[in-house]
Amino acid sequence: MSNQQQSVSEVINALNSLYQGSDLVGREQANAWLERFQNTTEAWTTSDAILGTAELGPETKVFAAQTLRNKIINDFSEIGEQGALSLRDSLVTHLRNARRGPQPLITQLCLSLADLAVQLGAWTNPFVDMTSSFLSDPESVSCLLEFLAVLPEEVLNERIVLTSDFFRQRSNELLTNRAGDLIQLLVQCLQQTDLKPDTHTRVLVCFTSWLKNGEITLVMVQNTPLLELAFAALKADDDSLFDTAVDAVCGIIYETRSENDDDPNSAQAKNATVERVLVPQLNGIATQMRGDQNVADGDEERIRGYCRIFAEAGDAWVQRMVLNMGVFEGLVSALVDCMRLESLDAIAMLFDFWNNLADRTLEYTASCDPARRSLVTVFETIIDIIIIHLKYPATYDTNEMRGGMTAKERDEFREFRHNIGDVLKDCVCVVGQSKALLHPYNIIVAGIEGNVQLPWQDIEAALFALRAMGAEISPSENEMLPKIMDMFARFPPHPKLRYAATLVIGRYTEWTYEHPQYVQFQLNYIAEGFKMREVAAASAQSLKFLCQDCARFLAEHWADLLKFFNEIVSSNTLDEGDVIEFSEALAHVVSAVPEPSTSSAIESFCMPVGQELGALLQKPEFGESEKQRISLLLDRLGVFLRFLYVENNEPAEMLLSRIINESWPLVNLTLQRLGSDTLVSESVAKFVRVLVEFYPNVLRPIVPQVVDAAVAGFQQTGLGIYLWLGRRILNVHHNLAAEESISLQLVTQMVEKMSEAALALFQGTQFSDIPETTEDYFRLVERAVETAPGYIINMLTFPYVFQAAIAALEVNQFHAQLSVINAWSQILNPTKRHIRMMHSSRSTTQIVSSPAGAQGAPPPSAVAGSSPASSSRTQHHRNIRLDTYPVEQIVDLCVKHGFDLSVKLLYGLMRQFDREAVSDAADVLTSLTAIVSEGPLVTKAQFDAPPLPTMCEWVQAILSQVPDNNYSAADKQALLKALDEHIQGRHWLRVKAVVNDFAAAFWRRNLGNK
Repeated sequence: MSNQQQSVSEVINALNSLYQGSDLVGREQANAWLERFQNTTEAWTTSDAILGTAELGPETKVFAAQTLRNKIINDFSEIGEQGALSLRDSLVTHLRNARRGPQPLITQLCLSLADLAVQLGAWTNPFVDMTSSFLSDPESVSCLLEFLAVLPEEVLNERIVLTSDFFRQRSNELLTNRAGDLIQLLVQCLQQTDLKPDTHTRVLVCFTSWLKNGEITLVMVQNTPLLELAFAALKADDDSLFDTAVDAVCGIIYETRSENDDDPNSAQAKNATVERVLVPQLNGIATQMRGDQNVADGDEERIRGYCRIFAEAGDAWVQRMVLNMGVFEGLVSALVDCMRLESLDAIAMLFDFWNNLADRTLEYTASCDPARRSLVTVFETIIDIIIIHLKYPATYDTNEMRGGMTAKERDEFREFRHNIGDVLKDCVCVVGQSKALLHPYNIIVAGIEGNVQLPWQDIEAALFALRAMGAEISPSENEMLPKIMDMFARFPPHPKLRYAATLVIGRYTEWTYEHPQYVQFQLNYIAEGFKMREVAAASAQSLKFLCQDCARFLAEHWADLLKFFNEIVSSNTLDEGDVIEFSEALAHVVSAVPEPSTSSAIESFCMPVGQELGALLQKPEFGESEKQRISLLLDRLGVFLRFLYVENNEPAEMLLSRIINESWPLVNLTLQRLGSDTLVSESVAKFVRVLVEFYPNVLRPIVPQVVDAAVAGFQQTGLGIYLWLGRRILNVHHNLAAEESISLQLVTQMVEKMSEAALALFQGTQFSDIPETTEDYFRLVERAVETAPGYIINMLTFPYVFQAAIAALEVNQFHAQLSVINAWSQILNPTKRHIRMMHSSRSTTQIVSSPAGAQGAPPPSAVAGSSPASSSRTQHHRNIRLDTYPVEQIVDLCVKHGFDLSVKLLYGLMRQFDREAVSDAADVLTSLTAIVSEGPLVTKAQFDAPPLPTMCEWVQAILSQVPDNNYSAADKQALLKALDEHIQGRHWLRVKAVVNDFAAAFWRRNLGNK
């Protein structure tokens, strides 16, 4: 048996084990073997031999064709030009032999030929060659049409790596220059009578593929039977043919978009074709849709197809519609009818159209224009249709086991309601606010006062519509809203209606500010809702908005509100989130209370909280209920202080200073006793964040204690929330001390101590086991280096942080991974910029590289130019002086540990990093390349020396450990050559492009099919 026969036999045996074996382990082993086989050079000849063996079954041949296609995409360089031409001839023969099927084999062979055509420049005219080989035989025409159908898609296949110039050249040769020939071919196939019955379908598929690719224009086909074919296919009962026809018609419509035209004559020709040909066709489709039994029966795919067509037409011709309603009236009517359909997913396709139509209506028509009047009627109809769609289904609250909606379906319906609510806003803009409000108002009045009792769903939907319209209703509206607000006094006590009505009140609190006579009624209405558990959440939210917008009218009621708050909280009616919203509402009201009552109001809220917190902390032990209560008390006090505003009120400010200073011992005691509890520690951190960000002047005397507490919390618990708090402190450090140098030293000590604790934690734990802590720590590092690079990089612990950041690149959770990469960007990118600046100025005299001081900080002169935390990132980069940035330290660390960092980065780019993180990781590797190539030279004033080959040597060593099956020797050499060329030219953007291309190519070859 020859080697090739043996290889064929091994493939067949592995496929038999995979498809027919009953042993799971054996099947997994067979699959692994087949994957390895596909990466070998023998796969070329073995797969070709399998395809040429007539007695082998279709599954084996399909696998062989798939293997050849993967090899063509990933390993095209292995066979050379002559080998590729020979393979082309062989594939053409295999395709001709497979003309009778099966279809999966035909498709795979056509994909292989298309991928070969894209890359093989020596194949000068694939269109002519394939046509000559297959058009003369009626049985083979379907193979030709399949090849031509997949060709446009493969030209754009991202897995095929081509240079930009060759891609443009090949795209023109394969598609653009052959579009006219294709149309002639397709028309010829339609006129030929001896072809297979499915030829018209295949012609339509091929036509659609080229149309979607943009190679065929409307002018090219307007006088051919291809247009009629596409519209006629919409009448087919076959779902696959209908879907293809939908694609074709949408492609035709897309080609008529006016914004695609630069030539006025072309635009005029398109307009004529739209009005003369396409609009009548679409009017016919609308009639067909209205009578389609499949639509009446709720066929989701058929409904989606019709909506796709009309949405595409609406989006393409929206401006024409507004300017020429007479011609497009039937199409607008069809779009309205689409909105009546019951498929919520399908009608969502139309939302953008209604938004665009509203914008164009307001832009191009005046209120007195006939077109505006017609469109107002249309949008009023849409309001009524939307309110119907807003109704909760009868099964919404029914248990899933009894035929009700699933949790996912309920979530999707709630999301749909909010999305379609945006269309209501568009309707208000066109119809006018009072006329728009009249529609839901009439439904509600009929429901609560009419002779026929409407289901609660009808009234609730109208209430939701009122809330959705709120964004477009002026606070000065005086026609409908007074009637609506008066109507609430007569509202039925149904909890779902009460809930919805309460939210409506909360939505219109800005209107209430302009109509203060309604404040007392609304306050009472909201307060009554707190007594109903189903309505309490809505009441808390609406009270927050009412107090926020109408605080000046509620200030005199602060004592009653506080008393009511205490009663409600003690009754345990409210969830924790509702308690917090109520606390915010009180803060807004208290802010409006004039002196001398302000201080009394603040004390009345804060003191009971502090007293209860102090009493709880005296307990010898804490159960879960006590922990939850402590957490809630801290949250209540924190949100109250967050939204309290008493600037220029000296007595109130003095009181707040006393409250904060008295509360700190309680907070500190909470940390000491419950700092390891996740719930309580988060509440403490959020509370301290409020103090740090909103009361920095008050906090200044105890800032060192606050920082020490955050550090101790992390040291003792390892919880990431303390790192989060540390980052918040960093953000506002300049407000926490009279001199910035003092605050910088304070936060540097904080970062150093937290780093020591983090490094100890990382030594005994895998990063992937603590992704949240990893994420929080490296976000802290990123912010610290950005805020005070001179201090942070000169910390005694920073070299160990540098090494930990290398190891942390192995974390497999996306957000943690991204935080580590972003930290590297902040460490390396500024150094790369400074090296470039030094090289340009040919000066090293400004560089300061002083050893760290006793506390890990450089002398003041070395950090004098550090950017304040209030500066933006861009300003920070612009304002850093050259003599403040510790370039030499970073260069030394990169030279010392750069190989390990390169290993982690390249491995991550090949296999580990999330695809969304690849670009940022490539940027880090590029900065590292620039630093190790130029940094050692620039810091020694060797400005004329060529860049060092350090990175090329590292990459070569790393790639030597990558099997050629995963990345070929030729590709490795090409990568190293390109890398060296761009490094020597100091073309760092090109280096990044090379790294990105390497990552993409490796991923496509090794992971793209998995």
